[in-house]
Amino acid sequence: MKNDTPEIDKFISEYLLFLIDREYSSPIIDKYENVLLRFETFLCEHHVDIHHIADQHVLDSFSQTMELPDAQKAINGFIKFLKYKDVVNFKMTWPDDIHPVFDDYFTFYQRTEQTSRQWQKYIRKILKQFNNFLLKKQICFSDLNICIVDSFLEENKSKDSKRYRIIIRGFLKFLYYECGITDKDLSSQLVNAPIFNQSNPPKFLRHNEIKKLLDATSFSTAKDLRTNAIVRLALSSGLRPIEISKITLDDIHFKAGELTLPVRKGRNPVTLPLPESTIKAIVAYMVGARPQINERCLFVGLVKPFLPVSSGLVQNSIRKLMRKANVPGTPYWLRHTFAQNLLESGASIYEIQEMLGQDSIKTTKKYLHINIKLMKEVLFNE
Repeated sequence: MKNDTPEIDKFISEYLLFLIDREYSSPIIDKYENVLLRFETFLCEHHVDIHHIADQHVLDSFSQTMELPDAQKAINGFIKFLKYKDVVNFKMTWPDDIHPVFDDYFTFYQRTEQTSRQWQKYIRKILKQFNNFLLKKQICFSDLNICIVDSFLEENKSKDSKRYRIIIRGFLKFLYYECGITDKDLSSQLVNAPIFNQSNPPKFLRHNEIKKLLDATSFSTAKDLRTNAIVRLALSSGLRPIEISKITLDDIHFKAGELTLPVRKGRNPVTLPLPESTIKAIVAYMVGARPQINERCLFVGLVKPFLPVSSGLVQNSIRKLMRKANVPGTPYWLRHTFAQNLLESGASIYEIQEMLGQDSIKTTKKYLHINIKLMKEVLFNE
């Protein structure tokens, strides 16, 4: 059958290259390609324009004809890819009986977050429940307090409480920072118990393990150069993987040896010093690996369409190097290692809090327990 939609064919090819760069496994890519080729045939047969492939009736009609595993994941990922490239624009609608502020939040969420349609439906479901709870209690948004929020979560504690808490926390931030409806950020009071679990402090790498990790770095490929820059940034700045993925060329001041992050988790901007070794690693990546494109994000894909990397790719790059070096731990251990090094160099707990971009001093205090644990190991051989 002749392809009447060359644009779709082109975007499918770009998306598969995008998955390859994200280091998806070959079996997964093959499954996704199979689904997307069938999707393309379906669109051709029904004369669906590329700008309307995210319409719900189109997706529902196609899903009735598909029984392949991972079909929904493949289509959701492809549509998110097209949305990122501004090819499609979809918006879920809300029922008329919900407060307009929820509609505003959902529009804001879709604009700022890249999530699956399934997760968006789940968010809608939870917020609809919260809307009904407030109507039943006759509570307006300006009267919200943490006791009311806790009461709602208590009613739903038998369900997926972690997800409920995440969704409500995001909505409360929106009410305070974007709408100015509440007089305080209630989300900061909505804290999970594990954060305060002092018996399980963060783990970090010892000096010999850091050396093993850096010695395992290779410089033979473009991907190696990118990984080296990512790992050195994580060790010397303590940034979260998502923060590393969002660094732009404008954030780095090579002459001053500094990195400025205008927006961080918790809205705490910071300027961090960059050691010479990290700057050299970034320059080596930019000269020897980074494509010459107009994209301002520092870390990008190495094959077309050269999109900014995800936090998942950052974590995967670090994780692979740790395995290669036979170093224990997870990518977040590099952030903990940075905090531990600050503590050993004499930095105060408040300075560490600022450098890590943490909202709560109680979170940062966990690193004091790391130091005590290290003292026991060294001094008492425990």
